[in-house]
Amino acid sequence: MSQPEITAPGDAALSAVSGARILFAHQSVGFNILQGMKDVYASAGAAAPTIVETRETLADDAQIAHVHIGVNGDPLGKIADFTALMDGPLGASVDVALLKFCYDDITAGSDEEAVFDAYARAMADLERAHPDVTFLYTTVPLTTDRGLRASIKALLGRPDRAGPLDNAVRARYNQLVRDRYAGTGRLFDIAAVETTVDGTPTTRTLEAQTYQVLNRAYAADNGHLNEIGARAAAGALIEVVAANVR
Repeated sequence: MSQPEITAPGDAALSAVSGARILFAHQSVGFNILQGMKDVYASAGAAAPTIVETRETLADDAQIAHVHIGVNGDPLGKIADFTALMDGPLGASVDVALLKFCYDDITAGSDEEAVFDAYARAMADLERAHPDVTFLYTTVPLTTDRGLRASIKALLGRPDRAGPLDNAVRARYNQLVRDRYAGTGRLFDIAAVETTVDGTPTTRTLEAQTYQVLNRAYAADNGHLNEIGARAAAGALIEVVAANVR
């Protein structure tokens, strides 16, 4: 299988992100994206932003504060943790902030509308409380489907981790995010990146619902990104940040 074609950010976008101060709250796929960001800058022959893990004030010589946020499987806890970070010293030292859920936060047992409502309320509250910060919005990452066996288990009501029912619920959650935020110009649509190879989304159908999955060309395993997937996601994040740096 040939490698997918991905478009690298231009020099202006790379420069804009290097000049911003960013809070990136995430879990494991976020580490893939941060490594992908380093690779994108290295491929362009440019110095990557300095990335530090901190919950305190972002140092003057660093550009990106990344935080291992909350506990996977508890999206409401992650929202609360992100709010606390923004209301503390770290939030006062950044220009751009985003909270990225993990694929484990939205699964077959999730009430996607309740999670989205909590997320939307929190983001609106944070924007009012921190008018000098640009908040970016995110879709939830996807997983690969496990194929026919997982589809049969899903139809029998026994969902498999990374199975069809999980991605079907993620699709409904992500559509809520897109409906609310796509028009803002501040949406980091990681799900769209993960599923789209050479311009075509990777879709499946379950009980008349068409949903998207992580394309295996981008997958290191059922949920994490390989090098090319990480670079694609990092490039998309760089473009969104660059378009919104004040």
